[in-house]
Amino acid sequence: MAICRIIETGRTPDEYDRVREKVNIGGSPPAGSRLHVAALGDDGKIRVIEVWDTREQAEAFGQKVMAARDELGFGGERPPMTYLEVHNLLQ
Repeated sequence: MAICRIIETGRTPDEYDRVREKVNIGGSPPAGSRLHVAALGDDGKIRVIEVWDTREQAEAFGQKVMAARDELGFGGERPPMTYLEVHNLLQ
């Protein structure tokens, strides 16, 4: 069952881009990823909304992101995130 993950990254657009480059995303999504949206909040920080085939795939990719954040000096606690069961997805 597909899941939606909403992440309060606490990172600026520049920091988000640096992490993205570090995990070598490029133009193709990781396995299991169906949707990725990075949006800028009023506070200048990025929020991410993702849809994954499974929570396990999302968590596995999240480990890569956390490792990249650590390497770039943005480590610390895992950012707040919410998981929701996808009821409908239009693309």
